[in-house]
Amino acid sequence: MRPVKRIAFFVFPGLTLLDLIGAYDSLRRVALMGIDPEVTHRMIGTQPEIADETGMKFAPDAVYGDLSAFDLLYVPGGLGTRRLIADAGCVEYLKRWGTERPIASVCTGALLLGKAGYLHGKRATTHHNAYELLAPYCREVVRGRRIVDEGNVITAGGVSSALDLGLYLVERFWGKKARERISEQMEYRAWDLGPPPARAPRVARPQARRPGTRARGPGGRSARPSTR
Repeated sequence: MRPVKRIAFFVFPGLTLLDLIGAYDSLRRVALMGIDPEVTHRMIGTQPEIADETGMKFAPDAVYGDLSAFDLLYVPGGLGTRRLIADAGCVEYLKRWGTERPIASVCTGALLLGKAGYLHGKRATTHHNAYELLAPYCREVVRGRRIVDEGNVITAGGVSSALDLGLYLVERFWGKKARERISEQMEYRAWDLGPPPARAPRVARPQARRPGTRARGPGGRSARPSTR
């Protein structure tokens, strides 16, 4: 597998913005933080102007641009995926990515990967409300998992899973230390990349007092204000 230097984010009307930004934020930091200054990214859209599910608009860098120079393709989800799986031109465009380079999806972006044939014979996951929609496209729908890695095809669960997927891709392509640095900078601990503490420390809470009674100090003595 060739090194990942150029990342393409596929964007379309009706995407869920966190599906996109969650992974974009960690992947953009690979170059920004000097981990690999040669890494670049571009937004490749289906239209000159993209509006997310609730109308936030932005302009991609290209419309159905040539993907041959890219090393990683990232596909977010959102209600717009339901329209695109019926768009033969879009599906054919995604098929041209091929199987030699890694492709990743979050949420219902997996439906687009499935429609393009990338999930055939593979396990995959998506948003929990779309498990049944995904089932015809893959060997097994993995439920309750944030990330499913099947080699060159990586799928992730719904919405906030994009944060975890972004950091997962950082570790996979640039190593654990890179992921740790970026995770620390983001102040985000990835869901799947380590177990939670065995038990949170117990926090003492003050007990309520009845009106007219004094607070008790150590040993049960009445607490008095300090005279020092």
